[in-house]
Amino acid sequence: MKKFLLPDGVNWYRANMHCHTTVSDGFYSPKDVKEAYKKMGYSIVAYTDHEIIQEHNELTDDTFLAITSSEFSITDGKPSFDFPYDGYMDAWKARKTIHLGVYSKDKNNLFHPATANSAFDWWRSQGKLQGDVKCDGYERVYTTESINETIKRLNENGFLVSLNHPNWSLNDMNDYLNMEGLWSLEILNYATERISGAEYCPYIYDHMIRNGKNINLFCNMGDDNHNRGGSFDHSFGGSTIIGAKELEYDQVMTALEKGEFYCASGKNPPSINALYVEDNVVKIDCSPATDIFMTGMGRNYRFVSSESGEATHAEFPLDKQDIMFRLTVRDRYGNNAHTHYYKVCDYWEDIK
Repeated sequence: MKKFLLPDGVNWYRANMHCHTTVSDGFYSPKDVKEAYKKMGYSIVAYTDHEIIQEHNELTDDTFLAITSSEFSITDGKPSFDFPYDGYMDAWKARKTIHLGVYSKDKNNLFHPATANSAFDWWRSQGKLQGDVKCDGYERVYTTESINETIKRLNENGFLVSLNHPNWSLNDMNDYLNMEGLWSLEILNYATERISGAEYCPYIYDHMIRNGKNINLFCNMGDDNHNRGGSFDHSFGGSTIIGAKELEYDQVMTALEKGEFYCASGKNPPSINALYVEDNVVKIDCSPATDIFMTGMGRNYRFVSSESGEATHAEFPLDKQDIMFRLTVRDRYGNNAHTHYYKVCDYWEDIK
């Protein structure tokens, strides 16, 4: 009997879960972004403009879905490290920050949890914010307690919450290992990876799973495209591939909440075509790959390699010592498709 890890018999929709437009500090309008991403094969864009939750339902049609979303920030008031000499660094560059991708499960929910009116001051000064914004008045501060309270308030008000680009944010293990209530971790932020080479971070995802506080954490990828100067150089490289029967808001958000998706890098990313367990063996079908990896919680690595880059199937017997496991597909161009972690006990036939 097959037990599917990724849903069978659904349609797969390519999404950019991290995007900025003229609503905040992006170059292109939401409509312009829609057209550009549709041309590249995307069906979904989450418009995560800074601090402001806006719906773009007018952009949704039979072939495109706009997710009501935002990116919230919590920035430390002091530098994150001591300078070893009498030097100087701009405060913005030296301070830790937390950036949270927030995604509304209700397309019309524009309430701003964990938000004080001061969060909008800069946007008002730039003429970016029009009208009243409903918020709860909570002032976010850079402490573990406040970060987790922010996530809690977002969850209670119907939002999925992702931790974005932890390396760019100068986050360390004390930050991300103590966070609670997250839905997902952004394991590739394409824009900051392009400028730093340091924002592809599945190892941080591994750390968080092994720590145990976020045992149900998923992983996603996004572009964080601002398209400054009209360039799309930082676009189309970090995708989240979502399985749903139809391109409908409720179905897509349910799939995201349940983990019925995988993520993949590259402008032509590798695909996972089927993933299931049969007779205690994990089986995966995928686009042509040089390597297919299965990663457990411990040092239980298994892989299939193809020098020709034509591997399209792999089978890995489950091992109770894995405890949890995830799959990675790598193509000849170095692009990767990732699943989230799955619990062995949910798929092993005779585990009580």
